[in-house]
Amino acid sequence: MEAFAPGLYPRSEALVQATRDLDRGRTTPEAVDEQTDRDLAQLVAAQQAAGFDLVADGMLRWQDIFRPFIEGSEGLETGALTRFLDTNSFYRAPSATTAEPKLRAPLDVRYIAPLPGPRLVTLPSPFALAHGTDVTPKAMAEGVLKPQLDAIDAELVVLEEPYLAREDSPDLGAVEEALEALAGGPRLALWLTFGNAQRALEQGVADLPVYAIGIDFYATPATGVPEGLGKVLLAGVLDARSSVLEEPREIAAFVETLRSRGIAEIALVPNGDLQYVSEPVAREKLGRLGKAKTATTEAAA
Repeated sequence: MEAFAPGLYPRSEALVQATRDLDRGRTTPEAVDEQTDRDLAQLVAAQQAAGFDLVADGMLRWQDIFRPFIEGSEGLETGALTRFLDTNSFYRAPSATTAEPKLRAPLDVRYIAPLPGPRLVTLPSPFALAHGTDVTPKAMAEGVLKPQLDAIDAELVVLEEPYLAREDSPDLGAVEEALEALAGGPRLALWLTFGNAQRALEQGVADLPVYAIGIDFYATPATGVPEGLGKVLLAGVLDARSSVLEEPREIAAFVETLRSRGIAEIALVPNGDLQYVSEPVAREKLGRLGKAKTATTEAAA
C-alpha cells in the first residue's frame, strides 16, 4: 500500500497575493520566487509528515497542466480561453501550427523542482496534450513529451488524462502508440482524472502499456474496475473538488472492497488536481490520506 499526491497543488494565499502584486508592479520576481520556495518547503514537509512513498513538487509554477509545454515547444501556441471540464477554472487550450511540434529544451528546475528522496513527476498525457489540436498523440509523445521524460530522474511519471474517460469511443490504438513511444524511461502511470472511467475500462484502457492506471472513485464504481487488475491501481479516494474532509477509516474500508476484487497493488491518491481547494484544506487532505494508508495497512496486518 502506497500513498502520494500527483498533480497541481494549490498555492498559499501569500503566494497568490505575491503573484498578483508582481502583475501590478508592486513586488519583484525574486520575492515571488522566495514565497514559492516557502510554499514548496511546506508542501514537502506535509507529504513527509503524512508518510507518503513518493514526494511531488505540486507544480507550483505551472499555470495549468499544459502551459510550460506550449510555451517551450516549436509548433505549439496558446489558443482560446477554455473552461476546464465542468469546473469554474479556465485555461489556454493548446493550439498547433504544425503536425509535429518539438520541445525546444526540457523543462528546467523552475518547473520540475529538485526534491529530497524518491519522487514523482506529473506531466500531461499525450492524448490530453493533443486534444483539440489535430496533432496525433504519437506526434506529441515523440516530439514534446519523450525529450522531457529522457531528462527526468523520478521513480514514477504520472500522465494526467482528464479527457479519455469522457470520450464515447476513444481511439485507444492511437493512445497505445503514443504510450509505446514514451517507453524506456521512468515507470508511467495513466491518471484518469475527474470522470467515470467505467466505459474506458470496458473498452480496454487497463490494457494500455503503462505501469499503473489512476481512477476517480468519486465518479467510478468499484465494480467498474476489472477483477484481478494486472496493474498498480492509483485509487482516487480524495475528492479534489470538495472542501469536505475525508474520513481515513472510510477510505480504508473502501480499499478492502477493491482488494476483494483481486486488486493486489493499490496506491492512494486524489481523484484529480488538488488546486481546486484552498491550500489549508489540501494540506489537511494530505494528512488524512496518510492516515488512511496507515489504517489500511493495519487492517491488512
